[in-house]
Amino acid sequence: MKGFLRYLITALVGLGIVCVIVLSKKVFSQTSVKTIMQIWSDAFFAAGVFLVCGGLIVFASNGGVFDMMGYSITLLFSIFRSSKVERKYKTYYDYRESRREKKRGYGYILIVGAVFVAIAAVFLWLYYAN
Repeated sequence: MKGFLRYLITALVGLGIVCVIVLSKKVFSQTSVKTIMQIWSDAFFAAGVFLVCGGLIVFASNGGVFDMMGYSITLLFSIFRSSKVERKYKTYYDYRESRREKKRGYGYILIVGAVFVAIAAVFLWLYYAN
C-alpha cells in the first residue's frame, strides 16, 4: 500500500502541473484539434521532464553528490548555536556515513515521469496525424 501511495501522490503532482499548463494555455477555448493536441503534448512533456529530473536529483543525492554542501551547511548553522550544544557530526566522515544509511527511493518518480513523457508522445503522434 505504501508503494501505491507513492505512485499516486507523484502522479497527482504531475497531473497538477499538467492542469496548470493546460489552463494557462486556455485549451478549452481552442477550436483547432491540432492546437489542442499541441497543448496537451506540451503539458504532459513538461510534467514528465520535471518528474524525471527530480528523480535524477534524488539518484545523485543518494550517490553522495551533495554531501559536502550539506555538511558545510550543518557546520555553518552550528556556529550560530549555543556553545553548550554539541555538534551532531564531528567530522565529514561521520556525516557521510549517516547519510549512507538514509537512502531515499527514486524509482517511482522516474517511472511516473516516463509514463507522462509517453503520454506526451501519444499526443504528439496525434498532433502529426491531423
